Amino acid sequence: MAVSAVSVIQFTPVTPTTTSRVRNAWTCVTDTARRAALAAAVTSVAVGTAMPAPWSVRAATAFVGVLLVIAALVDLHERRIPNRLLAFAAVVTLAGSVPNPDAHHLLLVGLGALTGGGAMLTVHLCRGVGMGDVKMAAVVGASCGWLSFEAAPIAVAVAAFAASLYGVWSRRSSLALGPSLWFGWAISIAASSAGWWT
Repeated sequence: MAVSAVSVIQFTPVTPTTTSRVRNAWTCVTDTARRAALAAAVTSVAVGTAMPAPWSVRAATAFVGVLLVIAALVDLHERRIPNRLLAFAAVVTLAGSVPNPDAHHLLLVGLGALTGGGAMLTVHLCRGVGMGDVKMAAVVGASCGWLSFEAAPIAVAVAAFAASLYGVWSRRSSLALGPSLWFGWAISIAASSAGWWT
């Protein structure tokens, strides 16, 4: 009995922490990808803090953008997105609305999550993307949703279009969707803030 318990302990796979996954992704990706991630993080802060919203929502949106960049970097390296990172981003999105409890905007955040995640879930059911992409799209939708109902589906549509263009250009049939989802998030937040659809 003691021998079997020891063998179970020895052969149980150890799941790496999110921090080690991020560190490993940062180390293993190309210099170009690291520079792009830094530029995307700076863009996230700029886009998030410039949006027409209360300070708590702006701070949360900027922070979520940085978390999405980190998730995209891990996806680029592993082709998987850390669940804990996405859960943290979802909590930050909701926390940004707490100081300004507005039922209309909270409804938009919820609808954004459903719209973004639902659109990606449809693709997942056709075996086109993984569940990590579905969860990331839901976070993207929730974060964009504060501004307008249109922002979430537009973010996902931009992400799909960008991924398709990159796939054709690079002649790849499979690629990490995380970077495109961040791109869709950034474009949708910036365009919503500029009043393109509100």
